[in-house]
Amino acid sequence: MITPDTEAALAETVAQAKDPLRIVGGGTRWDAAPEGARVLSTQGLSGVVLYEPGSLTLVAQAGTPLDEIEVLLTAEGQRLAFEPMDHRGLLGTTGRPTIGGVVAANVSGPRRVQVGACRDFLRAVRFVDGAGRVL
Repeated sequence: MITPDTEAALAETVAQAKDPLRIVGGGTRWDAAPEGARVLSTQGLSGVVLYEPGSLTLVAQAGTPLDEIEVLLTAEGQRLAFEPMDHRGLLGTTGRPTIGGVVAANVSGPRRVQVGACRDFLRAVRFVDGAGRVL
């Protein structure tokens, strides 16, 4: 398993990949990777980089478990308005949902109709594309 711990290391890993990659965050989704794919984990890219409760601003790395973000917000009397759904019970999977998975899949709960989806609350997103470029 490849577990980069910086954005630069992730970009380099993707850019140099010769074989298919199976991207794994918290391990809550089914495995749909091609046979023989190398596992690339985002778990090394974890942690809240910036949190300013007064300005409702949170910056977190892709591998940050969602429950860690929720604990941080709860301590300040805040929450994610779009209530990301936890699909583990429905899919019969385990693991810990990550904020990267929520953003990548635009996972939103029942309040989506009233308050908006995950993507509606994003001010900026940085990601590594399939060529290893940071966008």
